[in-house]
Amino acid sequence: MLEKNNLDSSVKQEIQEKLVCLRKLIEGKNLKALLLKRHVNFSWLTAGGTNVLCMAQDTGVSSILVTDDRSYVIVSNIEAPRMKEEEKVVAKGFELVEYPWYEENEMKIVREICGEGSIGCDITFPGTQDLSGEINRCRYQLLGTEKERYLWLGKEVSWTLEEVLCSLHPGVLESEVAAEIALRLWKKRIEPIGLQVAADERAYQFRHPVAFRNPARRLLLASVMARYGGLVTTVTRMVYFGTPSPEFLKQYRDNVRIECEMIALSRPGNKAVLPLQRAVELYKELGYPEEWKRHHQGGAMGYLPRDYRVDFECQENILENQAFCWNPSIAGTKSEDGFISTSHGPLFITYPVRFPVFNLEVENLHFERPDLLLL
Repeated sequence: MLEKNNLDSSVKQEIQEKLVCLRKLIEGKNLKALLLKRHVNFSWLTAGGTNVLCMAQDTGVSSILVTDDRSYVIVSNIEAPRMKEEEKVVAKGFELVEYPWYEENEMKIVREICGEGSIGCDITFPGTQDLSGEINRCRYQLLGTEKERYLWLGKEVSWTLEEVLCSLHPGVLESEVAAEIALRLWKKRIEPIGLQVAADERAYQFRHPVAFRNPARRLLLASVMARYGGLVTTVTRMVYFGTPSPEFLKQYRDNVRIECEMIALSRPGNKAVLPLQRAVELYKELGYPEEWKRHHQGGAMGYLPRDYRVDFECQENILENQAFCWNPSIAGTKSEDGFISTSHGPLFITYPVRFPVFNLEVENLHFERPDLLLL
């Protein structure tokens, strides 16, 4: 997907639909405005824009102020030119308000625009009311243009990850694998915001393995979090050098079955906790009764790797066109692909493109899932 030099009408329409959601929140909470400071919300509201310079930061280098009839991008003179030229915020319908970098007077500008009254915000910020939860919910249901961007991202990430893993050899370092995945994603302007790679015993020891300079002798697990236009997908694949034992292969496929059963229950209208409850039953039925306790099982995603993680207290309902990613794991194996929940069944974001596959039937749904890659 090439970055567009000219805006089409769908981008402006997407932004307008999102502004409707925010303005309903403004009206319902009797606010003067909403101030969006998180970079995930900048990407969401600008239809895929980027205002983050450091992946470790939650807030971006510009803020968006939404009132009942206007929307502004508030930014320092350092970032203003790029906001206008590359992020095209003015062309997208935002008014650009610029201030000198050496004067941190964002709230002064907000008050000049809004006057007195309550201001909602997506973080805890002086002079505002934290409405992060309500704002987050505006992001949960994907619009058609977002689904298009998501599916492009998933295809490219699936291909890139599997292409790298198909080229491996015994002795390759975990860090080499992570580096090659990151390089190939960056070439496509996809941001690798999280890489976990584990060789051999580390796949058994750690559920979130940071890549080190450990050589892979038999087993390698690679998990990727990748972002494009603000949208994030997560995916895991596994490689075995040689011939695995029948017990290990069964464990891997049992792990995939748990994920498929969770996906099958991830239908719009269902409680988000329902797939988790079924997973716990399956872990026990398949002979791994304690494994679910050792790692969270995933949840909703979108502009974050997880908009929320599902636990037994979760009260959320699964929505139409909401993205999810379950990640059940058993010591040594893990299964993980992103999908969009629809009334017609799951629409996979990531999926096997070069890996061998095996077929499963769950809840009258046919699944073609990635098998263990044998090299």
